[in-house]
Amino acid sequence: MFKKLFLGLTVVASIAISCSDDDDTAVIVANAGTISGGPFTFDVDGESDFVSGITLDSSTSLGANSTWIITDDQGNILGLPPTLTAVEGVNFDGAGPGVCLIWYARYNGTVTGLEMGMNANDITGDFNLSNSITVTRNQVVNAGSLSGGPFEFTVDGAADFVSGITLDDTFAFGENSTWIITDDTGTILGLPPTLTAVEGVNFDDAGPGVCLIWYARYNGMVTGLETGMNANAIMEDFDLSNSVRVTRN
Repeated sequence: MFKKLFLGLTVVASIAISCSDDDDTAVIVANAGTISGGPFTFDVDGESDFVSGITLDSSTSLGANSTWIITDDQGNILGLPPTLTAVEGVNFDGAGPGVCLIWYARYNGTVTGLEMGMNANDITGDFNLSNSITVTRNQVVNAGSLSGGPFEFTVDGAADFVSGITLDDTFAFGENSTWIITDDTGTILGLPPTLTAVEGVNFDDAGPGVCLIWYARYNGMVTGLETGMNANAIMEDFDLSNSVRVTRN
């Protein structure tokens, strides 16, 4: 009887030890947690656009490693900023029009596919993605920016022409374009179609005063784009660049 009791206790002890060993080697499955903030909508216009106010609820997050991920709307990885501060330093205007998704990820060990150009939905290993935050980047009409001048001429009967004006059209967008010359209140004096035409304007003929040279881009039909109207009152899908000043003494 004592032998049977001893054997029974041995079996129970073995089971207890086995259970204890299982607990010690339990696998911790990665969990990214939840992010909040946004959604964000920006205009692609050459001005920097940054996200802010994103927060991470990491109360249930598990995983030895972490990263933030920026993808397109198909999940293709565009960037892997290591921290939220790095995410907030991304200029989304530079990406052009489209949709980005911001994610947070936690993972254990080595995972496959966590790299630029791969798809976040295809990453394999002990890996988990949070929910995503949408960043929409809309293309808007943009005239770009002008450099050159300012110019100062003497009204003396001798022809005066501007030169050296340049257009940075890196972010310019719009089906149609024109150059505009106004007085200093914005009243349109002329609509030269090209920069060459602007450089052919004799400002001495205008008499003393101040002119402003602008570049414009627009889509479709706009209202008020004509001589005698005010450039600041033009309506519809229209954008003016900065101006170059021409003073006639």
